[in-house]
Amino acid sequence: MKLLIIRPQPGADATAHRLRAAGHEPILMPLFAIEVLPMQRRSAAGYDGLLLTSGNAARAAGEFLTNNPATPIYAVGSATASALHALSLPVAKTGSEGVEALVRVAAADCHQRLLWLAGEDHSPIPHIDDVSIDIDIIYRSAMVSTPDNFVHQITESDVVILHSSRAARHFADLCDTMNLPRANVALATFSSAIAEAAGENWAAMIIADAPNDAALLKAIQAQFTPTHCQDERGTAIEEPI
Repeated sequence: MKLLIIRPQPGADATAHRLRAAGHEPILMPLFAIEVLPMQRRSAAGYDGLLLTSGNAARAAGEFLTNNPATPIYAVGSATASALHALSLPVAKTGSEGVEALVRVAAADCHQRLLWLAGEDHSPIPHIDDVSIDIDIIYRSAMVSTPDNFVHQITESDVVILHSSRAARHFADLCDTMNLPRANVALATFSSAIAEAAGENWAAMIIADAPNDAALLKAIQAQFTPTHCQDERGTAIEEPI
C-alpha cells in the first residue's frame, strides 16, 4: 500500500522506515516543520520527575536534560524513549497508553512534582490527586507552504496518516480549500481525538488502538482492502471498502 506521511521531520523519516520495513510504500509530504522554542527553566530543581511525550521534545530539550541527569525521565511511547536513548539519556519508565497513564506510573514511584516538556500542540494536563504538573512548551510544529503536488500525492496514496489533532485539522482544511472530495480520501490516526479533529465524511477513518506507528499499521492492515475508483477528475485512486 502507498501510505502518505505529512508529519514533520525527523519523525516522517522514522515512520517511513517502519512502513517500508513492513512492505509498504511510504510517501513523504511533510506539511509542518519543527521549531525549537526557548525553555522557561534552566534547572529541574524542585521537580522529582520529568515527563516527555514526543521525540521532538527529547531533541529540543537535549541540553537541559543532559544538565539535569539526576531527575528521572518518564517517556510516553517508544519513539520518545528511542530519542532519549540516542542522546545517551536514561529513561525511568516508558508508557504506551498516553500521558495520564504515565503520570500515574510516576506517582506510584512516589514522584509528586513533575515537569512536562511538551510541544505547543499537546493533550490536556492530567489532574491526578497529590500530583503537581507544570508544563514548559519547548517546540512547535510550524506549517510550511502547501506543496504544488498536494492533490496528486493524495490521489496517488491509499491512506493518509495523521499523527496529531493539529495536523488533522490542517489537512482537512487543505482538502476542502482545494475541492478534494473527502469521500475519496482514507485516513489513519493515532486516536479518536485526532479522528474527531479531522471531521466527517472521509472514505475511511482508521483509528489505532495505541498512539504509535506499530499499532497504526496493524489497524490499517486489519481494515484496509484496496479497490479502484475514480475521483471527480477521473484519476484512479485506491479506496478502502
